[in-house]
Order: sequence, then structure tokens, then C-alpha cells
Amino acid sequence: MSFANKRPGGRILPVRRLTPQVDPQKQFDKLAAAIGQIYNHNVSQLSYEELFRIGYGLVQSKNGSLAYDGVKGVLETHLSDCVHRDVLVHMDAVRSNPSAVTNDALLSSVRHLWSEHVTAMLVIKDVLMYVDKVYVKNANLVPVYEMGMCVFRDKVLLAAQKRLITQVVKAALAQISGERRGAHVDRSVLRGIVDMLVELQDTGQTRTVYETMMQLQLLAESRLFYCDAAKTRLADHSTAAYVRAAQADIDAEMDRAHAYLVPSTGTLLRNVLLDELIDKHASDIINIPNAGLVQLLDHRDTEALHTLYNLYAPMHPTLLILQTNIHSHVLELGQKFAVSLAPLSSSTMQSDEQEGPREKDKSAQVLGVAAKTAMALRWVQDILNLYDAYDEIIRVSFSECQSMRQSIHDAFIEVINANSRAPELLSLFMDDSLKNGLKRKGEQEIDHLLERSVLMFRFLQNKDAFEHYYKLHLAKRLLLGRSLSDDAEHSLVSKLKVECGSQFTLKLEGMFKDMQLSSDLAYGFKESGAADADFDLSLSVLTPTYWPALAPPMSEEAKLEMQSVEPPPGVLRTSVEAFTQYYLHHRSGRRLAWQYNMGNADIKLQFGTRTYELNVSTYQMFILTLFADIDDLSLTTTEIQQQTRIPIEALTRQLQSLACAKYKILSKTPVSREVGANDRFAFNNNFKSAQYRIRIPVVAAKASVETEKEKSESMAAIGLERQYVVEAAIVRIMKTRKQMVHEQLVTETIKQLSARFLPTPKLIKEAIGRLIDREYLQRSPDDPRLYNYLA
Repeated sequence: MSFANKRPGGRILPVRRLTPQVDPQKQFDKLAAAIGQIYNHNVSQLSYEELFRIGYGLVQSKNGSLAYDGVKGVLETHLSDCVHRDVLVHMDAVRSNPSAVTNDALLSSVRHLWSEHVTAMLVIKDVLMYVDKVYVKNANLVPVYEMGMCVFRDKVLLAAQKRLITQVVKAALAQISGERRGAHVDRSVLRGIVDMLVELQDTGQTRTVYETMMQLQLLAESRLFYCDAAKTRLADHSTAAYVRAAQADIDAEMDRAHAYLVPSTGTLLRNVLLDELIDKHASDIINIPNAGLVQLLDHRDTEALHTLYNLYAPMHPTLLILQTNIHSHVLELGQKFAVSLAPLSSSTMQSDEQEGPREKDKSAQVLGVAAKTAMALRWVQDILNLYDAYDEIIRVSFSECQSMRQSIHDAFIEVINANSRAPELLSLFMDDSLKNGLKRKGEQEIDHLLERSVLMFRFLQNKDAFEHYYKLHLAKRLLLGRSLSDDAEHSLVSKLKVECGSQFTLKLEGMFKDMQLSSDLAYGFKESGAADADFDLSLSVLTPTYWPALAPPMSEEAKLEMQSVEPPPGVLRTSVEAFTQYYLHHRSGRRLAWQYNMGNADIKLQFGTRTYELNVSTYQMFILTLFADIDDLSLTTTEIQQQTRIPIEALTRQLQSLACAKYKILSKTPVSREVGANDRFAFNNNFKSAQYRIRIPVVAAKASVETEKEKSESMAAIGLERQYVVEAAIVRIMKTRKQMVHEQLVTETIKQLSARFLPTPKLIKEAIGRLIDREYLQRSPDDPRLYNYLA
């Protein structure tokens, strides 16, 4: 058995290599000399491997502290020598003669020294890589590179009671200040100084030297600089010039921060500028006399407004100031528009009070109808034009800011609803647009007009009042065939339906349905052969519930007078009777009530040798028929009324249109604008006109602004309808809740009806009282404020 088999678990150790003893100090001296060569840019003459082995040997021989501390001492000595040789001379020059040149020389020398040191430390770090990896880690020291940075901080910047760092920061800030004033500076030098300060940590190793020594001073000096700039500009700048200068300052600071500062400083500088230039003077900026926000808005300076908004928007208080001022300006413009409507109330009230035969005053009153209507239409158009202008400002200048849009919307709501006639005037504007305003307009223009009209309707609080007037105007357009576009009519109703729901437009859609059914009935009547071939009868069969505007509140006596009107004997009466029989035959259980006051007719009349075609109202046709077959016939007002049974008030207007207006179809004795019971009328054979087709308008029958009396009657009708609406809403609420306290019921009712109109608490309280009387509701015996619903 061999010797190896007797020791199966043993192993042969390698032969220990005996190395000669090396003096650590001599090795370090070689390393120190090499560092000097590195600073002198003689790296190519050094052996990286040899230097690495020196560091490795020092660590392995337990002399790591010699390598680490020794290198630190070499760095300190070298940097101290460089500072005294290359930097302090420039620092002294700055102290004795501070200028852009001396500042730049000082900063350049420090930057050069820093650049040389960083380059050397990158090589030294690689040489002492093993020292970092083993000794520094075990001794819990900072790495060699970071140690080199600390040496630079302590021996260069913070040496001699921080005199150099103080002077460097002061010089850098002076260069920045000079650039703000238009001087040219070397940005690369400043970039190098800032990079140096950013890389160096303060003595506490918590923040950079840049943050502790430079950034705070930079912000403080910037605040003082722009505080003075703001005061100077407010004295001699307009708002537009001020905000452009402020924006230019911010852009310059952002460019400066991008070029040689740090991003966080750019953000802080922007906040300083916004605070000093905008926030502290927010009201003064936009209220500069004769050159402020008002002028920007009036001149539609969208570019300046965009700059203004961008400066005010980042801070909520300044944005609120901007919103408030724009809101106030819109209200001021609205008040100016309202002043232009002042003659409406005064003139209508005056016309109600005037009585008696005053021809001059009557003529002025007739002319005033057209003027007042034009005034009302202009008010709506002014509001829409103003909204278009501000809508463009919101889109272009305010970047579709929703808070700005809401503020402007609130202002328009106040302006529109401050005018008690707004629902009437808006309906009148839509009526005029659909009758006349769509001429020579493209599809997009028509759609824009309808959209803006519906937008103004959206701003109305009393939408039920608008509905009242719109139904009246729509009824007249449909019956008299005055609408220019059926598509526009239907489109407008559809838009109103989107705004307020199907219940709001139910009667309006019913009107269109009636007109279509009437067209079918007229066609069937002609096809049946019952119609007179020589007389073209066009009629509309209307459902009373859809056309309440045609049946305004009137006394029983007035209703009987209206129903007693009948056509004079002849072809017209025959045609009316024939259609009545045809309709009742095909619509059993129905009843027809003829509304002659809403009709019109085209008739041909011969005056001497000339023939004219006249478009007249049905009442005027009744009157002219009386003079058809008898020459030289003259009738008094009373006789005409007895034969036609037209109510005297309507008859007076018809006779004025025929005998006292522009086209005198009848002659009147005596000649005046007043129509008396004994005034005589005869056919005017001497009538002449250059036109063949003539329309005879009815005096005061055009769509116009209501008089105060008519307005009070309309409001009474609207108030009566509101009572029913409020009662219905209360019943719906109580049917769901079963039991509610008075205050809750009032609040819920207002909430439900606010889309239609704003009911007052008094109106709701009265409605509750009526519902209690009719036993829909009951007060709780335990709490009189509590209501119970009675099923």
C-alpha cells in the first residue's frame, strides 16, 4: 500500500512565494509623483498598471491609510498652490475694480482650475480603484473621487473664511444681472461655475453648494430687480405693453436657466417673476387708465389677451381678478345695450295713455312701431355679436378655459335676464330671422344663427315666457306663410327640444303636424269636387290646444262677437259651407270654429281702366266684397259692421288700412286717420299705383314689441299657466316623497322648475294652499310645517 493511500483526506498546499520587503513610503512617493504628472497632463508617460499595483500593494500591506490620506494631502497642497498662483490675483482685482471684465476673469480662472481638477480626479480614481474597492469600503470613508471634490471645496472655495466662494457667487450674480440689462456675457463660463457648485456638496453633505450659496441669493436679487421693473413699467406702459414685457422677461429667464442654470431654478425664477410682476400688481395692470383690460377687450386684441391670460392663469387669485373684471365689463356693456331700449317702455306707456283725435301723434306712433321693433331686434343682435366676440376670445386667447367661459356665461345670463322683455325680444328676433334674416345666407350661416339664438335662449331664466311669445310668432308665420325655410323652422324646434325636452316643444310640433294635415285636407277637398273651381280656397285646420296663442283670454261677449263673423253672401260663403260639410263628413264628432281674423286673400280689383292684384286680410276682403256689385255705393262704419259683424276694434284697423294708409283703396269722408261710427267709405275708382301686385298691411298688425298693456296681459296669461305648472310639480314631488317639510318642498320645487322658470317662494306657498284646499295635500296635525300627500 502506497503512502498516498494512507492519507485519503489530505491536500498538498502550494509553495509559499517569498517576496522581498518593499518600503511603503517609497511606493507612495512614486504615487505622489505620478499625481503631479497627471495634473501636468503627462499621463502618457505613466504606467497605469504600475500605479494600480502600488495602490494594490499598499492596501495588501495594511497601508491603505497611507495611500488614501497621502493622496488627500497631495491634493490639498496642489490646490492651495494653484489658488495662490492663479486665482487670488483675479479675486483681488475684482475687489479693487469690480467690472464685467474682472468678474469674467475670476470666474474663468476658477472654472479652469475646477476643470483641471475634475479631469485629474477621474484618472486618480481609476488608479486607486482597488483602494476604493477594499480600504475605503472597510474604513467607511467617502470614495476617492468624492474626497477629491471635498478637498476642492475646502481648500479652494471655502478657504480663508469663504472669501473665494463669496466672491465667485457675487461675480456670477453680477454677470447674470448684466445680461438682464442687455450686456453680453460668456455663458459657457457661467455654465461651468454652476456645474461646479451643483456637483459640490456643502459641509453637511445634505445640499449642494449651489443651493446654499448661490440659488438663494439669485432669487433674492431677481425679486428686487423685477420689483423695481414692475413699478417703472406701471408708470409708463399700457396693459398690452406690460404683459408683453413680463412675458419676455419670463422667456429670457427660462432661456437663461436652460443655458447655464438648473431646471429647478428656472421654475423658482418663474414663480418669482409671476409674483413680482403679476400677482402683486394684478389689479393695477388691468386697470391702467385708457390702456387697460377694457381697451384690449373692446379692440379684440386676442394676442395681448392670450399673453395676459397665460400670466394670470397659473395663480388662482390673479385668475379670479381677471374673471371678475371681464365679468364686470360684460355687465357694463349690457347696461349700455339696455339704455338703448329705454324708449320702448316710455313710448309704449305714452301710447297707452294717449286718447283722442291727434293725427300728428298717431302718425308718430305708427312710425314708432317700426322703430321700436328695430330697436328690439338690434338689442338681441348686439347681445349675440358681443357673445360671438367673447367666444372667439375664449377660444383664441383663453385656451378654452372652462372657468373663464363660465364666468363670461354668468355675465351674459345677468345681462339678458336683467331685461324683463328678453323672452319677448328673443322670440321677436327669431321671428324676424326666420321671415327675413335667412335671405342670401348659406347653410353654415343659418346654422350659426340658430345656434346662437338657442344659446341666448339657454341663458333665459323665464323660458316659459319665451314659449308664450314664440308660439304666437310661429303661429303667424305658419298661417301667413311668411317663413323662408321649413328646414330652419324644424331645426330650431329640434334644438329647443334638445335644450328643454319634448314637453316644451309638444305644442310647437303639434302646429307643424296641423299644417301638414291641413295640406292633406285641402288636397282631398279639391279632389272630392266639392270645391268651387273658380275660387281657390286655402285653409288650415288647427287643434285649439296646440294654438292657444290664437285664442287669447277674452270676455264671453268678445267671444260671441268673434264667432258671429261670417262671410258676405256669395262664392266665399258657399266655399266655407262646402268645406264644413266635407270636413264633418270625414271627421265625425268634430266641430269647426272659423278664425277669419287670421286669414288673407289675393283678389283682383279694377280701378278705371287698370287692374291690380291685392293681397289683403280676410276681414278686408269681406269689406271690399260689399262694394263689388254696386257703383257709387257708400257705407258708414256702422253699416259695414252690421253686414260683416266684424268686431268694431278690428274693423277700425281694417278700415284705416284700406282708407287712411299708403294705399287708399277706399275713400273716406271726412278725411282723417280717425274712424268714427258715422264716417262714410266708398270705392276709390281714382286709385293708381306703379305696382301691379300690392300688399295691404293691417295697421299695428305687424309683429312688434308689445305695449305695456299688452305686456301686462301676456304676463297675466303666463302667470296663470305658471300656477298650473307649479301645482303639477308639487303634486309630482309629494307623490314620490309622501311627506315633506315646507322648506324642503319649496327647495325641491324650485330645483325642478328652474330649467323652465324660477318660481318665487310666495308663488309656491300659494300653490300649496290651493292644493290643500283641493285636498291633494294635508298639513300634519303635529307639525304645521309638515305636509302629507293624500292619495
